[in-house]
Amino acid sequence: MSLANWGRFGLLAALWGCSFAFIKMSLEAFAPLQLASGRLIVGALVVVGILALKRLSMPSRSLWGHIAVASVFGNVIPFTLFAIGEQHTTATTAGVIQGATPLITMGVAALALSEEKPTSRKVAGLVGGFIGLIVVVGPWNSDGFGTIGGQLACVGAAASYAVSFVYIRRFIGPHKLPALSVTAAQLSAAAVITVVVTTFMTGWTLTGDLTVKPLLALVVLGAASTGIAFALLNRLIADAGPTTASGVNYLVPVFSVAVGVLALGEPLTWNVPVGGVIVIAALAVAEGRISALSQRAKPAAPVAPAHVPEKAGQ
Repeated sequence: MSLANWGRFGLLAALWGCSFAFIKMSLEAFAPLQLASGRLIVGALVVVGILALKRLSMPSRSLWGHIAVASVFGNVIPFTLFAIGEQHTTATTAGVIQGATPLITMGVAALALSEEKPTSRKVAGLVGGFIGLIVVVGPWNSDGFGTIGGQLACVGAAASYAVSFVYIRRFIGPHKLPALSVTAAQLSAAAVITVVVTTFMTGWTLTGDLTVKPLLALVVLGAASTGIAFALLNRLIADAGPTTASGVNYLVPVFSVAVGVLALGEPLTWNVPVGGVIVIAALAVAEGRISALSQRAKPAAPVAPAHVPEKAGQ
């Protein structure tokens, strides 16, 4: 990846890593579908506003069917499932489980995309990253993953993200649309779908008191961890492919753990920083960064001087 894409990669990981703490805070007042609807409305407004400032247009009508499908798998389902999951598990655990997304994406991409066949290097890096995640979450701890229901909801969300990454690359990416246009359309479609589902399934009666904390958390979740984050994600999918873009989820747990400790008071044990180092090293392997650095470090082979024949008479 280019240096700019590595910057987007890191920023996206930070925004998504913080999102689990914001979800936890928002659940103090909102039900899962209400939370998903709220963050999508805010996120869509932010991205559509940026789109208008840049004077970019929405995608053509012919693509809205694909965009609707991408919004269901990339926004509606995972946003709702992560909110449900965090009702029964910690923000740290939800962030760590999202780290399974790259492995799922690699499998889906291998089946659906001819250009995304897994190489031995990518497999080694992704497996190493998953081992790092196991170290981060510390399943040997008594309260490692929370309830089974919470775990399964988060796993379902991660799988839904994986499907969306591949779907966008295959059906929307070839049209070479600006990432901002795709994001604005995707979040707008997701917001409409989720609002309709919420209205008919759970209604809008809040589950808690609407204080400043959950309301502010929802606004930040929508503007930064949804609007800006998905603009970065769609750009990464277009530039680097779904498998590489999904690798951001290996860094998400590092940020989610850090935010969980600092903002929510969740405990920090030795396995978290150790696992984080393993995750980052594995990402470097999957992207070929370690082999590239070793090649640069090798001294250049000496060049033998050209033989110049002696002139006659010398």
